[in-house]
Amino acid sequence: YFPKLPEPPVSCLPFPPIDAPSFGLVQEQLAHEPFKLLIATIFLNRTRGGVALPVLFKVFESYPTIDAVASADLAELVSMIRCLGFQNQRAKKCIAIAQLWQSEPPVKNKRYRKLHYPKKLDGRDVAAGECIDDEDPRAAWEIANLPGVGAYSLDSWRIFCRDELRGLAKDWKGTGSAIPDFVPEWKSVLPQDKELRAYLTWMWLKEGWVWDCHSGDLTPAGEKTLRAARREGVALEEDGNWVLQTSPVKKAPNGLHAID
Repeated sequence: YFPKLPEPPVSCLPFPPIDAPSFGLVQEQLAHEPFKLLIATIFLNRTRGGVALPVLFKVFESYPTIDAVASADLAELVSMIRCLGFQNQRAKKCIAIAQLWQSEPPVKNKRYRKLHYPKKLDGRDVAAGECIDDEDPRAAWEIANLPGVGAYSLDSWRIFCRDELRGLAKDWKGTGSAIPDFVPEWKSVLPQDKELRAYLTWMWLKEGWVWDCHSGDLTPAGEKTLRAARREGVALEEDGNWVLQTSPVKKAPNGLHAID
């Protein structure tokens, strides 16, 4: 006799309707402020948003500009963010990014390598410290020279900030682009972070597609999926992809979503 082991918990999250003005990520709020967006990714890395975001906005109140962060007292900043954990590493990284941003802010046509990003072996053909222009086909990124910038930060920045920095559009959705058939950067990103994957799932559903987070492959969304996407509901994680719960979602007495 072997006792039945409990089923592992199902990963799920609330999913706004596809006609909602935003998904609810802080990156959407900070898309036009790329420095603050990068600082937000440092705070959110390995920390829940409910814990990280109140601290993040308190830090922005105390240090509202890049110059203020660059000149911040390390001990004071560490004290402010202690509850997040890894406070020394986070504080040092924030100050170092701000200091380099002062002298070498990200600009179009100046890209640097990030080893093994976005795919394994990417960046190995670019020398350490080498700066390449936009005509060079090798994988490199405008913010990859900033200290401690990892895949989550790069994914967030590519989705929400890169098109605007390069002057290709007014925002990450391609608004105001003068390029015929312009394809926004977010459509080429394959993030590892669950919330970024959920966001891109939602963005592709707006265009009528079901997106595979591993390959980037697209399949037309069926009418049942689109009906679910048009109403507030939940998404369940299956092999890294977010799949909409297509049966009606009820509100439990405590206001949380309940799945039939």
